[in-house]
Amino acid sequence: MMKTKFNIKTFQGGYDKNFSYLIWCNKTLHASIIDPAVEIELIIKTIKKNNLLLKKILVTHTHADHIYYLNDFCKLYPELTVFGYKKPKIKIKNQFKALKNLETLSIGKNFITCLYTPGHYIDSMCFWSKENKIIFTGDTMFVGRTGRVVSQTSSIIQLYKSIYKVLLKLPIDTMIYPGHNYGFKKRISIKENIKSSNFFKCQSLKEFEHVMNDFEKNR
Repeated sequence: MMKTKFNIKTFQGGYDKNFSYLIWCNKTLHASIIDPAVEIELIIKTIKKNNLLLKKILVTHTHADHIYYLNDFCKLYPELTVFGYKKPKIKIKNQFKALKNLETLSIGKNFITCLYTPGHYIDSMCFWSKENKIIFTGDTMFVGRTGRVVSQTSSIIQLYKSIYKVLLKLPIDTMIYPGHNYGFKKRISIKENIKSSNFFKCQSLKEFEHVMNDFEKNR
């Protein structure tokens, strides 16, 4: 468990090495889950062990594997609020609050900026804490590569803009917490990701398309 002004606990499981993150404020014990993608038992145990107050669930995008356990949490915690992009591809019925690009959320005494990052999926968002130097990237950016663009609403042009005009413009010491354990480590700084991967060294959309096409051919 990493200790900053947030506490961050990482859980792996779900459909395909998914990550769910439980974050909470040290002072207020207000807690949030980033992507309810992992079996809930250990998450619930951690919430109870630390006397946390689960207030929010933040959804990086509505691919089914990332919201698989959403209803379970909503039943257990009927007063929590679910946050996601204002036009979710899959409608979220439970306690949903729509987010706009650059909107700010509070997690106790801490704040998160919501960044709209379409490309992998039309409703993709990343959740950035500037003061804690962390970002939860869902399937937009992994360790060593970006997300794929194989869904019906995917767009390589939008993904290129989200990566190069948004995420790579953040401070390079920002630590990436991705949506899946697909890399050579669980998390990575933006600086190290650029250094270690051709996905983040492209000088143009055409070059980015070439890197993405090579990746798909060699999967």
